[in-house]
Amino acid sequence: MKYLQISKQIAALGLAAFMFSSCDKATVTAPLGDAGQNLVTILQGGTPATIIKDPVDFVATPKTLTKGVIDIRREVPTAAALAQTMTVTIKDDTAAVRAANAAYVQFPTNLYTLTLSDGVTKTGGQGGTFTVVFKPGEFAKQIYINIPNATLLNPSALYGLGFTITTADAGGKIATAKSVVVEVGAKNPWDGSYAVTGPMVDAVNPALVQWNNSLAGITDPFCSAHGGAWNLYLITTGATQCVMYDNTIWGDFFHPIWASPGNSGYGSYALVVNFNASNNTISSVVNYYGQPSGNTRSAQLNPAGANAVQANKDILIKYYLIQTNQPTGTNPRTTFDEKWEYVGSR
Repeated sequence: MKYLQISKQIAALGLAAFMFSSCDKATVTAPLGDAGQNLVTILQGGTPATIIKDPVDFVATPKTLTKGVIDIRREVPTAAALAQTMTVTIKDDTAAVRAANAAYVQFPTNLYTLTLSDGVTKTGGQGGTFTVVFKPGEFAKQIYINIPNATLLNPSALYGLGFTITTADAGGKIATAKSVVVEVGAKNPWDGSYAVTGPMVDAVNPALVQWNNSLAGITDPFCSAHGGAWNLYLITTGATQCVMYDNTIWGDFFHPIWASPGNSGYGSYALVVNFNASNNTISSVVNYYGQPSGNTRSAQLNPAGANAVQANKDILIKYYLIQTNQPTGTNPRTTFDEKWEYVGSR
């Protein structure tokens, strides 16, 4: 949990109680009965829109999203209803994208293509409309999102595409599971969520120490599950580069610290980490805010560290905070000796 600046986004999981199946490929063995309704849904959809996260590797190889498939279904009560032709309209819903996350970038149409099931057409560009025609006996149609070259995406951005059912004829009733937003971000192999532990020593103010849940006395499930660690996000900024993001205290590009007592952090200081893809080591670190930043702080790798990604994706790293406006003999100002335990994707 971010306690001072930012709240976590909670993806709505409005799974429709009317689904044939939670799988991508559903089958119908018999009509649902005269008591049912002629429902139109998007699998995984909700009201408001469910957010489906489907990141792509930061590579030029084309990819078709597998999680963010827009699967439109009609769920019929009788064989007679299934024998009808039904037309459904779906909006390319830019408003749903903005509502889901104000930081989302509306996905530019030149960065993706769509593969449409037979009977699905689109008119207009961004913000346009899909027309979905179910022929007699058909109950499922799909819209697939293809990313031809993820290296053209801004790796520091999250893109959003929204899909919302707006109309259905032939007696169709739009279900609450009607809207999804697909989140797409480009990620390199080191992008992810990590648990940070390990000592830090500040030569100027020894009272400043590594942040730990036991010192802060905060009830946080992530910290408790990982030995009191704070949650680091490594966010892709290039093919072999990530930036440090504190997902526990500040919700920003900082390294949290404990100031005995109280949450703190070094102003204008966060790591940009450069990786060597050939041997999975860290080649260098610099300060996200400038090398040096306006308060004379720089980042520097400590060559005494392993500074490498382990087989289990944990990272062992030693580095310095250099601050040149400090008295002679106090540089490096702070020495970090950390383990970044890989937890999973962010």
